[in-house]
Amino acid sequence: MSKVIYCLYCTTILVKYQTKFCSSSCAAKVNNKLYPKRIAPLRSSCSYCGELVKHHRNKYCSIKCFGLSQCKHYTEKELRAKNVMAVQAYRQRKYSQTPPNADKKLIFEIYNNCPKGYEVDHIIPISKGGLHHQDNLQYLTAQENRKKSNKLDYF
Repeated sequence: MSKVIYCLYCTTILVKYQTKFCSSSCAAKVNNKLYPKRIAPLRSSCSYCGELVKHHRNKYCSIKCFGLSQCKHYTEKELRAKNVMAVQAYRQRKYSQTPPNADKKLIFEIYNNCPKGYEVDHIIPISKGGLHHQDNLQYLTAQENRKKSNKLDYF
């Protein structure tokens, strides 16, 4: 005598012996109860500081927390000191590139008299061996200066 098999959801007798459900809708109803759709929380907390984030998909509340989480072995004070050291190293390279015959007062005036929307640019960049000299300085718009970057043959 053959064994009678029932649907796991609605307990109707099954004709096919390989299946567990009478229809795909019964299978979906059982599976949806076992594995409900993931509902995202309305707001979550920052992985670094614990404050609420603006959007539930974000992991950090701000760029600052993201940056600090990437450098967890540094404290905020140590990161600030590291940035100051980088700026000082840049200034040191700049001043070591200033020749003795450069007119420092004139260079200071060039920087002070820079028109609004313009920046002082080194024609031959310091990173490419240019000198911090009044003859190597020019005014460029901020956008042009960003495009030029440290290129020699921009124009």
